[in-house]
Amino acid sequence: MEASVLFDELATNDGHIIGLISLNKPRQLHALSADMFPLLRQQLLTWQSDKRVVSVLLTSSGEKAFCAGGDVKSLQQALVNTEGNVAKQQVVSEYFTAEYQVDYLLHNFGKPLIVWGDGIIMGGGLGLFMGASHRVVTETARIAMPEITIGLFPDVGATWFLNRLPHPGVGLFLGLTGASINANDAKYLGLSQYLIPSLQQTRLCSDLRALDWHLDAAEHTKQVDMVLDGLYDDSLFAADNLSAHQDLFTALSKKSNLTDVISDIEAHQHNSDWLQKGINKLLLGSPISAHILYQQITQYTDLSLADCFRLELDIAVNVCLHGDLVEGVRALLVDKDNQPHWLYKQVADVTADFVNSLLVSPWQRASHPLNAL
Repeated sequence: MEASVLFDELATNDGHIIGLISLNKPRQLHALSADMFPLLRQQLLTWQSDKRVVSVLLTSSGEKAFCAGGDVKSLQQALVNTEGNVAKQQVVSEYFTAEYQVDYLLHNFGKPLIVWGDGIIMGGGLGLFMGASHRVVTETARIAMPEITIGLFPDVGATWFLNRLPHPGVGLFLGLTGASINANDAKYLGLSQYLIPSLQQTRLCSDLRALDWHLDAAEHTKQVDMVLDGLYDDSLFAADNLSAHQDLFTALSKKSNLTDVISDIEAHQHNSDWLQKGINKLLLGSPISAHILYQQITQYTDLSLADCFRLELDIAVNVCLHGDLVEGVRALLVDKDNQPHWLYKQVADVTADFVNSLLVSPWQRASHPLNAL
């Protein structure tokens, strides 16, 4: 069986190396299984310390997706088949700890790390994407954090990056609705400044190999900027969806509670199929997930990236053991009946005490699995 992640090294004309990472589960849209994280982490650490390596390109095989997210179906099955909360906590903790360690390493890699955002970029895939220093989106890019549909919450650093979007209320809306955005939306939000046609991936590799890499490694970022700027071409890219609805998003950011936010979204008059799809996901999604996202956006705006990952690991464990994740994945991905029986039927039914209990860490700080970040 072929490896779930492929690694290669391209020799540059001047004797340096470009590291290549390709996610390699095209039939599963490169869903991130537990075996992939140690492979990614080990290779990234090797290249990080290798002075011959001047840049890394992270991509995927096939044409449909960069990465559709974490392999939550396997996680859900492991939880169903595991007895006792202590053992269940271990299962969840090991998976998300390994995932977040990779995401954090990407954010702090220290060398130009290019991600090729082609096709579906969702959930855990967006966690990988956002960790890169140079984020490319092609004309097929479809980006979303759709965790509300399975009873999870926007994680993989979303507490950090959704709170740092340049336009008010957009992070709140995207997290609540799981709405899918395109390449020009990504540019509008500053998620990417490089809109490059998908056919240019081979050209990118050849241009990187042809560079006369500067002796000062600090200059390598500018050199990669130059290559990517030279490939920029948004002439065939679809217009963005977000800017036309910015007044709604800004109004949402001024509301003082989640119930009012959702009421305003439901009552908003529009004729946008794109907006309606997002609203439908919100109305069918987990009320617990909506509350968690609201807390992420309103209560944790100033956390460091490391503290965001620690918080998200705490919540992930609690949601998998006591929230809607097992049921949400069953309904959407296992039985596929699309009839999840959420613990609470409406957002208004979810108690503050229950939400607060999901935010409490199962660990003391010194023993937290991500304490070393």
